Amino acid sequence: MMRKIEESVERAKRVIKPVGIYGLFGVEEIGEEYLVIGGKRINSRSLASHFRGFTHGYLMAVTIGEEFDRLMEALPVDQAVILDAFGSEAVEGVAESLNRAIEREGVHFGLHRFNWRYSPGYGDLSLETNLVFDELLGLSSVGIKVTERFSLLPLKSITAIIPAGG
Repeated sequence: MMRKIEESVERAKRVIKPVGIYGLFGVEEIGEEYLVIGGKRINSRSLASHFRGFTHGYLMAVTIGEEFDRLMEALPVDQAVILDAFGSEAVEGVAESLNRAIEREGVHFGLHRFNWRYSPGYGDLSLETNLVFDELLGLSSVGIKVTERFSLLPLKSITAIIPAGG
């Protein structure tokens, strides 16, 4: 069993294609229960609170690609469960790397303060917010699709917003 898991992880390493996209947008308004950024209103008390004192926001999206999803579907359940955890760690690593790159870039724009990244599904931030990411970033350019229930495909994909300020 262990050998099969190791083989599956090695196959996964070969099919993972990390890719990401991001954009910097000005915060236009922060209300009690909403935020307007990039001309888009996002209804969320928790996100509005998270952005207090910040003037900009980086929207970002990352994925490890659809080939990983296909590999997961082809494996027996016991191996797929292990690979699912591996894929979650992989996409989180990609998100963390892009987050660090964004913070380094922000300094060149006079942005020296950042809050932690916040994703749809956290607090009261609806998954429907993935549509805002799609409209502002063009998620299809990196192979990400928002489903009719507002989740992301490929499955191992993340969207997030990072508050930034001077």
